[in-house]
Amino acid sequence: MIENPPPRLLPVCLPPHSDELLSSWISRHAAFYAVPPLVMLRHCLPEASALRAADLHLSSDQEIRLANIFGTEPAVVRRMIFTNVAQSSRRLIATRPTQVCTSCSPGHAEPAPILRSQLLGWRITCALCGNQLRDAGGRELASPFPATSRCGRSWRKAARR
Repeated sequence: MIENPPPRLLPVCLPPHSDELLSSWISRHAAFYAVPPLVMLRHCLPEASALRAADLHLSSDQEIRLANIFGTEPAVVRRMIFTNVAQSSRRLIATRPTQVCTSCSPGHAEPAPILRSQLLGWRITCALCGNQLRDAGGRELASPFPATSRCGRSWRKAARR
């Protein structure tokens, strides 16, 4: 007899949005099932300490376990975490969304998903569509390049494409 059988596939699995953060996806499932997000995470990964920790690092076993429970592939789960961000740069990842792409952000969904790019403060343009990001309130962010400089003209031209 197995003491702790692995959790089974959830009856209803919500599809992730493009560039959605793992903690956001888990939180949307938690809202659907009317449980706190940490309870949903610990249902899947009993050893997990926090949603933020899951966003920053998962072992391959944890990725596989989450993929099995949510009915997806481990590569999909891996794309939702910050595996491609160097360890030394992870302290620059925001804890709350700091910017938004008005074209790609699925604002019509409830609860609204949080995209990985919303936490990457060093991004100027959207990783999905290339449009200029806006602040969390939807206002245009000031460009780091003066409009009169060659870099500023090139950046604005590239951002419009």
